[in-house]
Amino acid sequence: MMRFTINVCLMMALVAGGLVQGQSPKPPLESPSVAKRKTSRAKVPTERSRLTKRQIRQAVAFARSHHPELARLIGRLKSSEKQAAYDMAVAELSRTAQKLEPLSESNPTRYGMLLELWKLESQARLMVARSTMKPDAGLELRLRVTLHKRAELRRTMLLSDIKRSRARILRIESQLKSLNDLDAATDRELQRLKRTARITAARTRGRGVKRSPVNTTPVKKPTRTKDNSKP
Repeated sequence: MMRFTINVCLMMALVAGGLVQGQSPKPPLESPSVAKRKTSRAKVPTERSRLTKRQIRQAVAFARSHHPELARLIGRLKSSEKQAAYDMAVAELSRTAQKLEPLSESNPTRYGMLLELWKLESQARLMVARSTMKPDAGLELRLRVTLHKRAELRRTMLLSDIKRSRARILRIESQLKSLNDLDAATDRELQRLKRTARITAARTRGRGVKRSPVNTTPVKKPTRTKDNSKP
């Protein structure tokens, strides 16, 4: 659904760009039933994606930082008063940014690969939208190069996923091996629980002992008085 949404938005942005430059592309004729279905599908994401002003700014900034051309096209939607398409495009950008942002610190390598994958996909969808409006052999060649890079990156990511999965399987197999002898596993668990209980009890007793307060008041030394009774 998101890819359909952004493709529609890109088409509308390109048309809006043509209108701004003085062109007047004619949309294809559609039956009333087809137009009604498209309108109903376009309204659903808009109604469900109410973003705050801060989220909109972050989404647009994300596009400007990583895909300036896409940001300019989406800006055309707003300037040409195509608010519904603009809202849908910004909502998808916001979802993408929110999905990727947590990985920027927890897993920078994965974040970089996913960000590059998103950029390649966005570039490919933009090329497809342009080729739909005006076929171009050079554009087709660039599209194939972009899709080749995307496939290569996807392969790298999948190989990385396999490596992580194998490491996880090895850990699981090690845990499973420790349970081959159930009696021994039971004895180990029993000893662990008893040891934990002893440590907890010792800490509890230590907290329960009341220590007598230390008297910190300084002791006054007796003062000597001079005896004048002696001759």
